[in-house]
Amino acid sequence: MLANPKLGQKVQINYKNKTMPLQGKRGEVQIVGKGKPRNHGIKIDGTLYVIPCGNLIKQTEG
Repeated sequence: MLANPKLGQKVQINYKNKTMPLQGKRGEVQIVGKGKPRNHGIKIDGTLYVIPCGNLIKQTEG
């Protein structure tokens, strides 16, 4: 889980429910949320999504 990602950091989306459409996708942090709930803006394939911090992990190699 990434609670405090940095702008431009590469991240991967990780949901418990593996059938979610963004599961496993990789993107870049564009907006860092500071309040509650702690959600972050992640750009994936040219589209900006708002993702809760509990669903973000550091991007794995490969």
